Amino acid sequence: MFLATIAGLATVSAVKAQEKIVDGGLAIIEDKKAPKRNVSLKPAGSQSLKNFTSSCTGCQLCVQSCENQVLRPSTKLENLMQPEMSYERGYCRPECTACSEVCPAGAIRKVSREEKSSIQIGHAVFIAKNCVSFNGEAECGNCARRCPSGAITMMHSDPDDESSPMVPIVNQERCIGCGACEHVCPARPFSAIYVEGNEVHRMI
Repeated sequence: MFLATIAGLATVSAVKAQEKIVDGGLAIIEDKKAPKRNVSLKPAGSQSLKNFTSSCTGCQLCVQSCENQVLRPSTKLENLMQPEMSYERGYCRPECTACSEVCPAGAIRKVSREEKSSIQIGHAVFIAKNCVSFNGEAECGNCARRCPSGAITMMHSDPDDESSPMVPIVNQERCIGCGACEHVCPARPFSAIYVEGNEVHRMI
């Protein structure tokens, strides 16, 4: 009985340990939370928020095809079960056109890889108070290094002081809204850089 109890406690402890995501085995990493976006993000090929919401039937084919876990069913009453995008688990890779290839309703028209790399579905916004670099917690620059469109550069927060922290500067004319910056940002629970959606998508 004693051994069985010990074995049971060991099993529970092992399960609990697996539930915790740790950094270097020392600190528990807090889950990233989705930011509040003024305009929700819709996949390239949707053309506009209006076209997507009026055409989507909530069939979930695009959600099932999204290997990067960017698309998930909405739980909001106004667009219940229609897919929405968020970047806590991954980002919308410019080379992936899977969702546009399976939509049967015209909510997401088919786009090529070349087209997708030039469609701006949103634009990145920097929130200085969340940035680990700006706050002096660590040197970073993940967002600039991982931006596939070269829309982010790191510059001194005070242009006249070369010892000031480096922070990201977003060129909104080049940003396509893929969310790579938001996804790789180490700030928790909210990223220091996030993507605000465009009501109407545009070619850049």
